[in-house]
Amino acid sequence: MKNLIATFLLSVISFGVFSQNFTYSEDYPKYYKLSKIQDDPNFYESLRSRFNEEGENFTKKEVIRLLIGQTAQESYNAYGMVGLERSFLATDQVSPDTLLKYGKLVYEMNPVDLSVNYGLWKANSKIINEQETKKYEARFKLIAESILSTGDGSKERPYFVISPIDGYVLITKYYEKEIGTMGSGEDAKGYFLDILEMVDAPDNKTLHFVIDHGMGGLSKILSEIE
Repeated sequence: MKNLIATFLLSVISFGVFSQNFTYSEDYPKYYKLSKIQDDPNFYESLRSRFNEEGENFTKKEVIRLLIGQTAQESYNAYGMVGLERSFLATDQVSPDTLLKYGKLVYEMNPVDLSVNYGLWKANSKIINEQETKKYEARFKLIAESILSTGDGSKERPYFVISPIDGYVLITKYYEKEIGTMGSGEDAKGYFLDILEMVDAPDNKTLHFVIDHGMGGLSKILSEIE
């Protein structure tokens, strides 16, 4: 029993340490650059290839670095993808065949898209494909938990996301809570934040998500990298 408790405490401490170690202003530029270096362990194409094969076995740290690398791709268009991403959340209105067909196309461009992994999970569940259901459920939850490991949701330590819809997905699909007030703002360094209230009465929580890198020509963090 003592060994079990010790193992549990160690896992909690380790999770907390990683969470506290992610600093957007330092880690994002660092891994953004490394994702373009072919012989580096953080090279995007290598990480993506591995994730396609064994994504559910990735560490949270590896997922975060793949998320950062995704934002360095020419295909990255955070706000332009929101409408399509919403369709993968409407699993009760869209047929599983349609979700699977278009989900796999988007997945090829971005395997760590939170909404797409959710849609593929639910679509495979509907057609009773147990192996694929388990795979995408595991990947969805891993990506969600990786995002949540990057901060605590406060203005000082917002969660790192690569889509402006990710905060909504985390609250409604991962936590299975409702959205209250919605807004936007900036942190102390001027990085753009999405701000969402998670309705969890009586202790509703205001959560902050940094999406500055998705602002295109208005991105402060990308101008600093360049």
